[in-house]
Amino acid sequence: MPQTVARPAAVPEPRRPPGLSRAVPPGAAVGATAGALWWAVGTLALPVGVGTLVLAAGLLGAGWLVRAVGRRPDAIARLAVLGQRRLVGGLALALLAGAVLGWVLGRFGYGELSAPVAAMVLGAYLVPMAGRLDVRGLVPLGSALMVLGAAGVLLALRSAGQLYPLGTVGLGAGALCWLAVAARAGLLRNARNTIGSR
Repeated sequence: MPQTVARPAAVPEPRRPPGLSRAVPPGAAVGATAGALWWAVGTLALPVGVGTLVLAAGLLGAGWLVRAVGRRPDAIARLAVLGQRRLVGGLALALLAGAVLGWVLGRFGYGELSAPVAAMVLGAYLVPMAGRLDVRGLVPLGSALMVLGAAGVLLALRSAGQLYPLGTVGLGAGALCWLAVAARAGLLRNARNTIGSR
């Protein structure tokens, strides 16, 4: 009588927590990366030790933001538009144009205006893109970046060194990008409702 060989029982795949995305949401990655780049630029104006700590804190915050968005399927859907190639490519071109203008200003002895001008160029690009992509949140973000850049220009012309124009604009633009992602994902509204219910 032939013997039957018992097959090993299949090991069930461990279940992932509900609502946790398997990959980094593209929209959240774009916003968090843009904020991290601006934040890193801002830390260049700080002393070495302080700048390193501030940079590390900002990167941890950006990582937490991406993880928080990845746990919310509704937030991933709302941020999907920020991952479109047209917006990402436009952002890259706007940053490149800002960098070129900053280099030209540096050649004429106005290198401290590089970050403020780049912020204004980026803001000027985001405002019209809000209508094309139907993302109203880009309007306040672009407007805030233009105001921040203009303030950075005034600070650069009235002060010496890179602390005010580079540090203020870089850190401020990074924080604005992260706030825009959190607002688009609904994290700010949830935090407000949680605080209000206490």
